[in-house]
Amino acid sequence: MEIIKSEKGKLTILTGKTDMGKSTLTVYDATEYLKQGSSVIFFSYEYCQSIIVNKMVSHFGVNWSTLLRMNIVDASNLGLSMLEDMVRAKKGSVDVVYIDYLDLLKKATYGENEDEEAELKHIQSIVSDLAALADEMGIAIVLLSQVGSSSDFERSIARLNDFSAKVKGGNVIKMFIGKGNVIDARIQYDDIVHVILVDGYDLRHFSSINIKEVYKADNK
Repeated sequence: MEIIKSEKGKLTILTGKTDMGKSTLTVYDATEYLKQGSSVIFFSYEYCQSIIVNKMVSHFGVNWSTLLRMNIVDASNLGLSMLEDMVRAKKGSVDVVYIDYLDLLKKATYGENEDEEAELKHIQSIVSDLAALADEMGIAIVLLSQVGSSSDFERSIARLNDFSAKVKGGNVIKMFIGKGNVIDARIQYDDIVHVILVDGYDLRHFSSINIKEVYKADNK
């Protein structure tokens, strides 16, 4: 069963602080799609192909024939335009695209040493383009980002909302991975749909909740 909430024609943004297990969770999610017969492209800006394949085979039980439906791209220094061209070239033969992760995609596309305002503008542009690509292709796209703080969850949520502020059409699903009690009356959740609560680092303990429904139930 997939843990990351995704949907054809929509972009899912999964954020969380460093070392929360986003990449491992994403590899697991891709594995589940492969087992169902879906075709997957995995753009990795951080890990080499052998690491991803090893996790799929050793940890998540993927057989080698299933991996034929998996295209792992070493995306180091791959800008947004080229990434989009590669996805479009697979039209009709890809169901889900994973991009690990936004921060390095932004660097490859726009360079580095930006002020905060320029950085957010570029992130919003990337998010808007990927949301449009998901809609155009009728596929699910999952985008990871290392935004998050264990001590300032409110700011992390606000930042995640800012990422998709320029997207039209409402085809963005926003997720956050975190520990502990994330239901807080001070936080404006807006349209963030799901939070992945982590209990340790065992995938069997990952659970995805609808944060709005929990918040609503707690405040009846």
